[in-house]
Amino acid sequence: MTAPDPEQLLARIAELEQQNSSLLAQNEELAHQNLELEREIGRRGVKLNCANIALSRAQIAFDQQARHREEAVQDIAHDLRTPLTSIKGAAQNVLDGIAGPVDDRVLAYVDIIKNQSVRLIGVVNWLLQAIRITSEARSLDAAPADVARLVDDVANALRPIARERDVTLTVVAPEAIGCIDVAKLHQVLENIIGNALKFTDPGGEVRVSLDAKPDELRIDVVDTGIGMDEDALERIFHRYYRANPEREGSGLGLLIAREMVRLHGGDIEVESELGKGSRFSVVLPRAQQSESSNAAA
Repeated sequence: MTAPDPEQLLARIAELEQQNSSLLAQNEELAHQNLELEREIGRRGVKLNCANIALSRAQIAFDQQARHREEAVQDIAHDLRTPLTSIKGAAQNVLDGIAGPVDDRVLAYVDIIKNQSVRLIGVVNWLLQAIRITSEARSLDAAPADVARLVDDVANALRPIARERDVTLTVVAPEAIGCIDVAKLHQVLENIIGNALKFTDPGGEVRVSLDAKPDELRIDVVDTGIGMDEDALERIFHRYYRANPEREGSGLGLLIAREMVRLHGGDIEVESELGKGSRFSVVLPRAQQSESSNAAA
């Protein structure tokens, strides 16, 4: 066996020492970079925490302002209702002759006073109801429930309106369990299906279907009604907007309905064509439903 050449061994040792030094330098550089990265992550984490705190404070301030505004409007509405009721009662007394004889010309003016006071009382009552509904839309009381049964219950409650309007109301809802706030989703569906019936002419159809997909629950309400143009579609969820001012409504129903669905982690999708009907889809995330159901269990 040939003995190794000492010079080759020394050269190999020197090469290994050089590689080791290079590796040590690289390791130090990586450690330095890792330290800088950790510092940068820490700095960004602090910034993110500060941003989250600022956002939380802004949200709290916004909620407080909204509550103060609603309380102020509610106080004003209550203060208006009492004198308006008195005005209405006094006008009615004059019309009934309780205040004594009055000529027809005066009676005509008193009748206007009474009618306008009734109208204003209705506005005040609507305003109080809108404040109550908007306030209730901010909280969620979710629990596992049969969504199909809920769809059937809402549709059955609205069938008398469908019969009165001569509109066919069809429901296809296979059993599907979701973690929902039953009262709020009931209000959402009542609003959407009720609108579909309202805007569908006699002889038309409203079809409600429930589709339980792996990742979502989808409730579609499709009608053969008057439909909407592009401008109406863009504004349909705006506060106080009404697609058809001639038909009664507050212009708040769809806005509140969407907020309630978004509290569930979902949204409302709309497709429509003027003169050909509309499709409103309530979409609820199935993954979140399952997690919520497990948490509830």
